[in-house]
Amino acid sequence: MIKISTISIAGGALVLAAGAGLYMQTSAAAPAVEISELTPVAEVAVSVLDALPADAEGPADLSQDRVELASITLMSSDATDLPKIMTADADFPITPILAAASSDDLMVDRVTETPSVVQDCPVDMVGETRAAAMVSVVLTAPCQPNARVVFQHSGLKFSTTTDDAGRVEVEIPALSENALFLAMMDDGNGAGVEMAVDTLAFYDRSVVQWHGESGLAIHALEYGATYDSAGHVWSGAPRDPGVAARGEGGFVTRLGDTGVDGADMADVYTFPTGTAKSQGDVAVSVEVAVTDLNCGREVAADVIEVSEGIASEMARLDVTVPGCDAVGDYLLLKNLVSDLKIAAR
Repeated sequence: MIKISTISIAGGALVLAAGAGLYMQTSAAAPAVEISELTPVAEVAVSVLDALPADAEGPADLSQDRVELASITLMSSDATDLPKIMTADADFPITPILAAASSDDLMVDRVTETPSVVQDCPVDMVGETRAAAMVSVVLTAPCQPNARVVFQHSGLKFSTTTDDAGRVEVEIPALSENALFLAMMDDGNGAGVEMAVDTLAFYDRSVVQWHGESGLAIHALEYGATYDSAGHVWSGAPRDPGVAARGEGGFVTRLGDTGVDGADMADVYTFPTGTAKSQGDVAVSVEVAVTDLNCGREVAADVIEVSEGIASEMARLDVTVPGCDAVGDYLLLKNLVSDLKIAAR
């Protein structure tokens, strides 16, 4: 279908101004003349007159030099019917009147009919395995700087943002040996990467995740350690994954960006159960710090545990935080995650 914006009958020459260019039909004896978008109007008129046979017929009853129709939709199969409006006894003026197909009209129609070109801007993600069964994931979204990203992996979920270049890199503890990592942007675009993490069987992991400012945190007291001692491992004293890779102790990974409104957050405690150099017990617990943002409210959390490369089913926790007169205190949640008994290797 050809969309015609204006029709003029100018001295017998039928001028059709269309979004895709000009289409002209002169008479039953003359074939249709197709004019490109960039042909000037004056040259169009000459092309039409040149296409007319010597005995071309013109319009019979026109009170003015042209008749204009505001809008018409013309099927290409109807082109042969156009000469029916011509009659036999009309004279053609030497100079046709062309006022229907101005350059402005054609430009407006061209803009209307031509679809906009969408910039190609994909979201890509790559991964690389690291020590202690960690995976470094790099997401690039050059058209989405400072944009929210939600990462997911085997039930684990956390949110962060890209930088000014639309890039974000994060190290994620693997929860399965065949690990699939997904990332989703707020506009619905996303990416994924699958990694093989063969060393996961040497590590135990405890995961606690939550939404917003819940005050939750995972704490580990290794080999009889007390709070704030060297063996107390939590997000305030997380350690480096290299400690676990060497079999010397565990570490905590905090995932998520607290600067994101309503962020999904997670704490993951990792201990090298299969390569530990010392034997003993590790007490693992979840605590809630009572703050002005969570006091007197109910907070929820999800718990996942990984042992010998196999993740448990996700468990749900709902707890009511003490009132605001208890701000500064801590609520200890025992038996939410399992303690570890470590045999030296």
